[in-house]
Parts: sequence; C-alpha cells; structure tokens
Amino acid sequence: MKASTLRTWYAIHRWTSLICTLNLLVLCLTGLLLIFHDDIDDLLGQGHPEPALSQATEKAKPTVQSLIDVAQAMHAGQAAKSIFFGDENFVNVRVGPPGDPKLAVGKSVQFNGATGERNNTVPGETVSGFILKLHINLFLGLPGQLFMGVIGVIFVLSLVSGLILYAPFMRKLAFGLLRFGKTTRVVNADFHNLFGIVVMVWALVVGLTGTFLSFSPLILGLWQKTELKQLIDTLPGPAPSHLVAVDKAIDAAKTAVPGKDIAYVFYPGTEYSTGRHYGVVLRGHTELEKRVFTIAMVDAQNADVSAVRGMPWYLQVLLLSGPFHFGNYAGRPLQILWALLTIMTAGATVTGFVVWLKRHRRGASANAATPVESASLEFNGERT
Repeated sequence: MKASTLRTWYAIHRWTSLICTLNLLVLCLTGLLLIFHDDIDDLLGQGHPEPALSQATEKAKPTVQSLIDVAQAMHAGQAAKSIFFGDENFVNVRVGPPGDPKLAVGKSVQFNGATGERNNTVPGETVSGFILKLHINLFLGLPGQLFMGVIGVIFVLSLVSGLILYAPFMRKLAFGLLRFGKTTRVVNADFHNLFGIVVMVWALVVGLTGTFLSFSPLILGLWQKTELKQLIDTLPGPAPSHLVAVDKAIDAAKTAVPGKDIAYVFYPGTEYSTGRHYGVVLRGHTELEKRVFTIAMVDAQNADVSAVRGMPWYLQVLLLSGPFHFGNYAGRPLQILWALLTIMTAGATVTGFVVWLKRHRRGASANAATPVESASLEFNGERT
C-alpha cells in the first residue's frame, strides 16, 4: 500500500472514530442494558405478567373484538386503527380520530389477551422503554433517529478503515501483544488494537443493522410508496357498509397463511391497508421467524382474502436487523456474548480516545521515519 494511501486511511480512521466517540459510548451503555431489558422490566415489576393457569384456558380467552369494544368505549368518538399482538399475551389496541389514516395520531390501550384485563404498564414508560428512546433517538424524535443513522454510517467507516490499517500497522507486533511497562499511550494503543480486531466482525454486524434500524422510517416510507401502493391499487373497491368482527378476519388470514401467528391488524382506511380491507400481518414462531412477515388483505365486509404478499428484500433486511442488533434471538448464552462484545467495543472506544488525547508533537525519530513508519508509530502510540 502506498504511503499516501495509508496516511489517508489513517486520517479517515482517526476522524471518523473521534466524531462518533461520545455517541458510541452512549450506544454501548444503553445497548448493554437493552440486551437484558426483559430481566430489567421483570426486576422492576414492569414486565407483562403471565395469566393464572385457570384464566388462560381457551374458553376464558376473550375475543379480539371485545378488546376493541373496550378500547373504543374508553375513548368515545375514536375509531379502531390497529392491533399489535406481542409476546406473553400482550395486546395493544390503537384508536384515533375517524378518517385519519395516520397511526401516530391516537391513543393506545394495552390488554392481557388471555384474560382481557387492562395492562397499565405502557412499554414506552418503563425503564427499558426510557433507555430504548435514548438509544434510538436521544429523545429527539425522528431527527434524532436519523442523526443516529448518520453516526452509524460514520462508525462503519471507522471500522472499515481500522481493518484496512490493522495489517500494515501491526506487521512488526505479535497478535494480542500488550506492552505493559511502556507509556500509558502505548498500553492504551495495544488494548485499542486488540479490542478492535476481536470485535471487528460483530461490530460491523451491529453497526450495519443499527444503521438500517435508524433509517427505518425512510425504508418503510419507500415500501409504502412502491410495493404497498401497488398492492392497494390492485384492490379497488367501495368502502365497506359494515365491518365484520376482526376475529373473523384474523381466522380467514390464518387459513390463507397456515402455521403463522398474528402480529398486526390494520383497519380499513389506515396507512397500511386499503379503504376496504383489513391489513393482517402474520409471522413465524421462532425469534428469527417472528421477523419474517406476510401480509394478507382481508375484505372487511365479507372476510374474503383478496391478496397475500411477502415483504420485499430491503424491508425483510430491516425486520431481521432487530434481533441481530440486540442479540435477543438465542437465549441467555447469546445475550452474555453480546454483552461481552459490547463492553469490549466500549473499551476500544475509550482506549482509542486516550491515545488521541495523549498525542505529542512529532519527535526526531518520527521525523526521520518514512511516511508509512511515521503513521505506524502514531497508530501504535509510539510517537514521542
């Protein structure tokens, strides 16, 4: 590699790393806590409690339509907009102004789907919900989320440049060498290089998936304006004179797409359905399959399934980014591994920043070195 090219990559690595240092530390701390968000919620009594066995029988289980009726009775004049089915029988019913297609406009009511009881724990108001908002958007809404996406791009560029630099800069040092007894800067440089190369592949996966998730509003918007719009355009029809019970629409979707669970139901006239159809979203059972969605358009007047579609590749990548980013798809061992790698990433960030803080003016030995040797001294903390 030419000396000029090497020095260019070194400058890219240094400045991209510095730009994302503070944000990366925040992401590491909040991400570490979010890996164990279920445990935190359960410890604080903010999780979704399991129903008693005597209450969880199929006979006692309320209909989804009955939950909708309760939510609408609680908010007079509001119309049902969507239903979300989460883990542990969690059901979130969204109601809002009639005629407004936006799901963001409205209020949510949570239920235990096995018993019909109200769940007063709002996910966004739990400790883990608070941490998640900080992790996603720094409490700045959409602008903050897009900003974190830009930080993700910068972080990935920092990783790529570090990988390119690693071989030429470490050619004279054994892998994993920690030169204790040297200056603080040299020791920190050794830790930085070791942590960085150990977490490299994992950090690239987490960085790329986090970037995808940060840009999710733009990706969803693309899907709405392309594939979803085309699907809606192929299903013209008048608004239904009446709505069949939502349970009937769910049963029809399950028959059309067997072996799947219900994830969402979007009411006619909302942004993820047509003016005549329920948009019923189904998913698989395992942690990864839960992110593989299929949407069935069910006629809201007669419960006929009008169309079934999978998700486009880019939306599927977005949906699968979640479990890979948070490491919540293979139980406790993977959570512990994700936590250790997160701590090492924070360590690489801190040690790299210390190396930069303790930089000095180039000494005589550095002046006498070739451009490649000079950059290597800087990278390894040896410049005096």
